[in-house]
Amino acid sequence: MVKHRVVTVGMALFAAALLGLAGNATAGDITPKMQPKIDTHKKQAAAWAADPAIVKAVKEANAKGPIEGMGNAKWRELKESDPLVQGFVTNPTGQLLTQWMKADAHGINKIVLSGDKSQRVAFTSMPAIYIGKGRPNFDVSMNDGKVWQQDDSKPDPSTNIDTVQISAPVKDGGKVIGVLLVSLTADTLKK
Repeated sequence: MVKHRVVTVGMALFAAALLGLAGNATAGDITPKMQPKIDTHKKQAAAWAADPAIVKAVKEANAKGPIEGMGNAKWRELKESDPLVQGFVTNPTGQLLTQWMKADAHGINKIVLSGDKSQRVAFTSMPAIYIGKGRPNFDVSMNDGKVWQQDDSKPDPSTNIDTVQISAPVKDGGKVIGVLLVSLTADTLKK
């Protein structure tokens, strides 16, 4: 009986060790080779978040507030081609975000700008949700006023591209008023 328990415990420890090793070697891990590229993008995102046109757009959006009656469930019913959605891409701020993204089309696959209630202000392509509050890519930058980085790469919920997300606070006179989210293409970071 004792021998059986030792074997069972030993097998359980071996299985746990294998699972631990597998968890440490996933394809989504951020490698030391990737981090300097991510850091460069984080500096760029912070600079973009401080751009006067971005600050102005967020202030205006905050004064209006979220679209009345628009929540994440209703947002998911919309198509990318919906005029409401296209308005976020084609407004002057959306055009600016698209210009920035196209300047690094292989490295960046999406940019999303949100206001203080986590409502969308502008973006380059339709995000999966309209209200981003409760997610670290919004909450850390909004609440702590810090640039945030995703711990590993994951498929972006709206583009399905393996992505490392970063976000930067948009500030007005030192007060955080919104968040700029940038989705980095993981394959480009690995090169």
